Amino acid sequence: MSEQVGGICTEDLTPAYETYEYYDLPFCSPGQVIHKKESIREVLNGDRLTNTLYELKFAVNKSHVFLCRKNLSSDEVAKFRSAVANDFYFQNYYDDLPFWGFIGKVEDQNWTFDGKGPNKYLLFSHVRFDVLYNDNQVLEAHAFSDPNHTVDITDDIEVDVEFSYSVFWKEAPTKLKSRMVRYSKASLLPLLQTVHWFSFINSVVITFLLTGFLVVVLMQHLKNDLRK
Repeated sequence: MSEQVGGICTEDLTPAYETYEYYDLPFCSPGQVIHKKESIREVLNGDRLTNTLYELKFAVNKSHVFLCRKNLSSDEVAKFRSAVANDFYFQNYYDDLPFWGFIGKVEDQNWTFDGKGPNKYLLFSHVRFDVLYNDNQVLEAHAFSDPNHTVDITDDIEVDVEFSYSVFWKEAPTKLKSRMVRYSKASLLPLLQTVHWFSFINSVVITFLLTGFLVVVLMQHLKNDLRK
């Protein structure tokens, strides 16, 4: 993976759209985290592009590549559990194509007498990347968190986690010029439109307030000048 958005996005019932640094959570990180210079659009979206340890070589399949081993402290476990509880997901970019994957999942144990047991929080330790290509061009990229590779992070205790990933390439008939069509119909689009409209209205209101304040100040000065 050549580039990754260094932020974990959370989406709740409010119209807010928040992004966080990818390495705010104790994921496997390279020796030197390099932040890419963002465009204005990326800055407004809250994107923070950084490098990762994932390596996707064109048309080269990989299976269960070791990424790193982490000994998570109780505080780090609590951070991951909070992210899983709030349905945080990470956002990646490969060849300028965005794709997403969840950090973990919540399971109901349902073992108590009344049938309502405490939740069980699981962290995904393995990610599978599926990439579609045509000729020598990348068309689509997907990230799937493997439910068969999870670590229990329900309790605030130290946990050893071995992170890994797999990459599978598949040839597809789609042409390069059509590869962005699916992203224009993405499920996140209504949310982004809502956020953009909210930002636009907020900017207009602030502009009118500042203009009104400026007019009042200028009128006061003009009155003083006329009196003189």
